[in-house]
Amino acid sequence: MATNKEVLTTFEAAEFCNTSYMSVKRWIWSGKLEAFKTPGGHFRIRKSDLIDFMQKNGIPVPEDVPVVRKKVLIVDDDELVREGVANFLRMNSSDMEVATAEDGYEAGILVSNYKPDIVILDLMMPKMDGFAVCEKLRKSPMTRKIRIIVMTGYGSEENVQRALACGADQVLSKPVEMEELYDHIRSLM
Repeated sequence: MATNKEVLTTFEAAEFCNTSYMSVKRWIWSGKLEAFKTPGGHFRIRKSDLIDFMQKNGIPVPEDVPVVRKKVLIVDDDELVREGVANFLRMNSSDMEVATAEDGYEAGILVSNYKPDIVILDLMMPKMDGFAVCEKLRKSPMTRKIRIIVMTGYGSEENVQRALACGADQVLSKPVEMEELYDHIRSLM
């Protein structure tokens, strides 16, 4: 069943997955499938969440449904780090779209048009540092749900706590193994 609806009932999700609606409800109850309840107490599933769940669990997605690609923005003033992470993600994940910015100011401009799901952010950058970027993203209703992973070469306890207080979801100390970063990105998706 291909549908243009963005929000599905459990019955529609079951038909989409070629399973029973009870299976869909069990996935929701176990926390495997993200859903929300209507004021009347009925489950609803965002189509993008269902497709993401299907891809992660090896359930065939109908061919006429476009694959949902998560958008990742990498912000780092070090070109080697920025391009290294970008190239790794492009080569190892067909469900991610990757963009880069070399400082916090450029990131601010890109965020409004690109609308990333995740921002990988350095702390110490010219023009606007990572702390300020975190705060700006968290203050705006349009960007507050973006997930933020900070990667820093200045991983003191003070900087880690300040980054978390500014809105970072996770803080990693450089150098970061690409596989570890990839796992963190996946856990936030």
